[in-house]
Amino acid sequence: MKRILAFAILVVLSSFSIITAQIKKEWGTKFDYEIKLEEEPRVVLADNYNHYMMTVVNIHGMTAQHGIIMRKFDQKNILVNTFTQDFPEKTMFTLYNFLGSYELGKDKVVFFTDGYSNKTKKKSIHRIIFDKKTDKFTTSLLVEYTFESISKSGTATVVASQNGKYFGIVYSKFSNRKIAEVAECTVIDGTTFEEVWKKTVTFPLEYFSGDITMTNSGKLVFIKRVVEKSAKHSLYVVDATSEVDKDLGAEIKLSRPVAISIGTQDYLIAFNFKASLREWSFSNIMLYDLDGGRILSNDAIDAFQGIKEIQDVRYNLVNIHDNQIDLFAECKYQTGSKPSSSFPNDPKFNDPVYSFGAGMLIVMNMEGKVKKSMKFQNKVPFSNAVIDNFGLLNIKGNYYVNTSAWGGTNGNEEYPVLYQLNPFSYSFEIQNIKLPLPSSVYRSEDGDQNGGTYIHQFFNYFQDTNRVLLAKYYSEGKVQFVNYNGVTF
Repeated sequence: MKRILAFAILVVLSSFSIITAQIKKEWGTKFDYEIKLEEEPRVVLADNYNHYMMTVVNIHGMTAQHGIIMRKFDQKNILVNTFTQDFPEKTMFTLYNFLGSYELGKDKVVFFTDGYSNKTKKKSIHRIIFDKKTDKFTTSLLVEYTFESISKSGTATVVASQNGKYFGIVYSKFSNRKIAEVAECTVIDGTTFEEVWKKTVTFPLEYFSGDITMTNSGKLVFIKRVVEKSAKHSLYVVDATSEVDKDLGAEIKLSRPVAISIGTQDYLIAFNFKASLREWSFSNIMLYDLDGGRILSNDAIDAFQGIKEIQDVRYNLVNIHDNQIDLFAECKYQTGSKPSSSFPNDPKFNDPVYSFGAGMLIVMNMEGKVKKSMKFQNKVPFSNAVIDNFGLLNIKGNYYVNTSAWGGTNGNEEYPVLYQLNPFSYSFEIQNIKLPLPSSVYRSEDGDQNGGTYIHQFFNYFQDTNRVLLAKYYSEGKVQFVNYNGVTF
């Protein structure tokens, strides 16, 4: 109950308008999921008739596998087909990086891959599009670069604007203190994939690019840094006609900036910390005016406190409305270990397991002042990279958070809970907390489906059919979708 109450302080069900009478569970059949191979699990292209589960396999070595898996399910959660696509130019000499995936409207998903080979001395950035109308993949080469050797092959990055209008491809060539970093920048249209602009950017000696983001107006924004750990960061903004240095005016370092628009103007949100502190010691969050070149606000915030060696930060949603900015984020960090892939039979060697396991909501006004911050204190399965901290939907202007609760005689029975942030207003004040908690609308035994863990990010609502879609992962390597029919928000 203590674990439940920690989360319930943040989100409650008191204002739910869910009609819960005659809710019926409808379980699909279990299917195999290879947790040691498959990564980036997501539900995509969901409608009243079908949904797809996409995963990526990118394993190098003697048992190399590189490709995309799209599983298609019907409205009864029955697996009807599986479609696979190898990464392009697959040879025994090619290495790969997966650069991300994005839904293109309601019918397509695009994947970006980076293939490079010491034999050809080439780095090739491809796009792979899956079209649900045809259930087919198409592959195209976007850009190609040459390099000297694998050890000097550089780094490729793909970033997307928040409005989906642009994709930015950046190839940062090998550099060090004696060789200036050169970044080949290509911006393409998010609909046609035609080139919008292209430019080569050269940083001064001993300056290097950090995280990159793309604005809704088609500009690339680099964090500009130096080698010294105590040196502050600045920004470098690049578009088709200009390159502009922007000093932050503060002795800080930035991490994972996200570009947003307020009206027609570009702004930047970024976690940051004092330049003298070690990496990833988040202490503040800023709102930066890219056009005016100044920090509007940089409030202190307790972000992911106590978590060491954060690997990544992901923004689940950035929503601007009613003179406020809602930012949902979670961080990726080591949550366990698994037998080493290099030494699978030696208990002395283990590989780390990284999971997205700590979530929070930050509410800011249009000047960047933090009005509310909420941590999502949730039990995350140890050593399980499949399950995120929370799932999130905006239904009819209200946020619903999908997480789990624990009950039963021994406190180890898991069941899904949907919490509504209450009320959906400027202050997010919590009202009318009811005890005991939780009062889940879905509280019931799972019968033959007992065990397993709900996959929080697998969360969809189909208003036309009053159906909520959820899923479970089982330790024996199975996944199973379930419908909750008869749910009305």
